[in-house]
Amino acid sequence: MRRIEQLSAGLDRVCLALAKVGMIGIALVILLQVAVRYGMQSPFAWTEELARYLMVWSGLLGATCAFRRGLDPVILSVTSASSAKRQWLGRAMLALAVLIFLLPMLHYSVFGPGWNIERGFLWRGMGRNSPGLGLNMALVGAVIPVTCLVIMIHCAARVTGPFASPKGSV
Repeated sequence: MRRIEQLSAGLDRVCLALAKVGMIGIALVILLQVAVRYGMQSPFAWTEELARYLMVWSGLLGATCAFRRGLDPVILSVTSASSAKRQWLGRAMLALAVLIFLLPMLHYSVFGPGWNIERGFLWRGMGRNSPGLGLNMALVGAVIPVTCLVIMIHCAARVTGPFASPKGSV
């Protein structure tokens, strides 16, 4: 197995496990919120906020897993029976679409205007805490660059590896 594929597979296992834990956490936190709100008539202030942050993290980590499995929207329908030129075009379009979409997100997660780190999304989040949990907002927002990097690694594995038709294509 190639190193990029091994890295992609390892990241996928970690992301899938964390997404599952996040989904279970959402269910438990909401269950607690409902029980306390209607059972004791005294809801906790932090449960809705925690459920929201778990949803963001598990949703974005789950998106990386979906991308690795080829469940993303297809720009050019290509099968293993397609010509080598069409397969190459499909891979090139995939890589280009991923880079066009994710590189600006990754850039602005770290840098602001003028390449200023202090005006970047994560740096600005470090100066804020969430109202209910007191979490540093940079921890919540860190999922964006993590997702971008993981999807780019999965894309590199898909583009350089043996051709596999996207799931759901014929």
